[in-house]
Amino acid sequence: MVSKIKTLVMGGLVMGSLALSAGSVFARDYWHWSEQQHRWDRRADIRSDYRDLNQARRQLDYDRAHHATRRVIARDLERVNAIENDIREDRHAFNRR
Repeated sequence: MVSKIKTLVMGGLVMGSLALSAGSVFARDYWHWSEQQHRWDRRADIRSDYRDLNQARRQLDYDRAHHATRRVIARDLERVNAIENDIREDRHAFNRR
């Protein structure tokens, strides 16, 4: 019984230390030090938009290669344009700060 408790406590300590070290890596990825404003800015939104843009472009290329209907291709183009506009607005808002 005592050895089970020791194992449980040690396992909790190891998992806690791993979670803390991994948390700092993830936090560093989403925050960026802005030299212009001398503060931390959250950049995850822009990264997410770029991932979405790449996925939308791949879908557009796939649909074009597989001879999708004009309606499907138009919807894909509209999605790509909407994401590009969102990125442009985010950058404009970020630079305005």
